[in-house]
Amino acid sequence: MNYGLKDKVAIVTGGSKGIGRAIAHSLIAQGVKVVICAREAEALSRAQKEMEKARGKILAVSADVTKPADVKKVIAAALKKFGQLDILVNNAGGAYKFSDFDGLTDQDWLSTYQLNVMACVYFTRYALPALRQSPSARIIQVSSISGVQPGMYNPHYTTAKAAVINLSQYLANILAKEKILVNVVCAGPVHSDAWDRNIEHVAQLKNKDAKTMRREFDAQEAAKIPLGRIGEGQDVAGLVTFLASAQASWITGACLHVDGGKLVSRQVG
Repeated sequence: MNYGLKDKVAIVTGGSKGIGRAIAHSLIAQGVKVVICAREAEALSRAQKEMEKARGKILAVSADVTKPADVKKVIAAALKKFGQLDILVNNAGGAYKFSDFDGLTDQDWLSTYQLNVMACVYFTRYALPALRQSPSARIIQVSSISGVQPGMYNPHYTTAKAAVINLSQYLANILAKEKILVNVVCAGPVHSDAWDRNIEHVAQLKNKDAKTMRREFDAQEAAKIPLGRIGEGQDVAGLVTFLASAQASWITGACLHVDGGKLVSRQVG
């Protein structure tokens, strides 16, 4: 489907892997000029080559999204290369440490908040002057269903993701008068770099082979999802691309779940 996004310019944070990379690919397929940023230079280079092979107009910028100076660098590079900014996708996030409440230090809480929440604050703050020049500006945040309904693990991450949802709805309220649309996508269990790191962590705790643990983990988690499978990056990317388009021009302040029905089943069960 053609969403009419050709020649729009988007920044996708955390765009070298997983959900972010899938979002960048989806936008490029619609003719969007995409700027991706991430910390790992090697992964960033691979992603850029993939997207160039798909004939995309792509710019990759190495950056740490928790550092305001790096955030400004990404936005400046986007404007220098493409001359405008229409879409900001705040996708970067995750947790540096996987643990229950008792195993978390103050620094674990602070670093997770910095990565998941403050990165959104920085990018939004410094991108707004350029977005205000666009006739169809969009800010799309990627959160998690755990920000709505936490489980029994990683409370630092789930709390941060709840803050992303609240921030998005606040921004939607204050920016509506300027016709800047802000929405948040809450992803369920999705195969990603964070997913793999979590499995490796559990495998070490249980003294199991990572491949065996992955099969067991995938099967256990898929059994909790009404649609019977773990999500993929493109499952989230399709919704983000729609929200970036004119077809979503009367949607702002929404918190949309892409989770195979998992959250609904937990609420009803």
